[in-house]
Amino acid sequence: MWLPVPVAVTMGAMAQAVETIVISLGSNLGDARSHLAFAVARIGDLDPTHGCRVLAVSALYRTVPWQADGPDFLNAVVVLQGPGDDAAPRRLLHALQDIERARGRERPYRYAPRTLDLDLILYGPRIVESADLVLPHPRALQRAFVLRPLADVMPDINWPGLGAAWQDHLAGLSDPPPVPLDDPDWPSQRGRRSPSP
Repeated sequence: MWLPVPVAVTMGAMAQAVETIVISLGSNLGDARSHLAFAVARIGDLDPTHGCRVLAVSALYRTVPWQADGPDFLNAVVVLQGPGDDAAPRRLLHALQDIERARGRERPYRYAPRTLDLDLILYGPRIVESADLVLPHPRALQRAFVLRPLADVMPDINWPGLGAAWQDHLAGLSDPPPVPLDDPDWPSQRGRRSPSP
């Protein structure tokens, strides 16, 4: 269940080639819902400085930690359109890291509990392998908390090297499935409230 998030698009952004981008959001420290709402708002603000436009925000999901410590996570997925130039994925990665830091993200050890975790999952058809960035995200196909919300909001997305067959990975996961949460104030749910009597 989702509603597109309206974002103004500049003529400059429309004139250049655009690619579909997937970002996974997670939090299991502090006010997790507030951390994720902050991230969605800041991602929405990336246009015009980064030329990104939000296409969809998934529902919120509660997920048991995947190779991580601490309480359950809240997770969601945001789908964007963004510029297709060679430097764009790294610019976006650095912007996401800035958003994490603004919410107090620390990395004391791998898979530690976190206030905010923003993973760049896909950037169009790109396949990138470098020290600071790997696309598609190397563990995304093992994570129901990425694939389940993505299947809800963008089931036909083309996964590099897999096409639409990426959904077969979701069907084969044995982890406990993420549980969708009913949150009428979450961006994907706004406008779906029952009318007042």
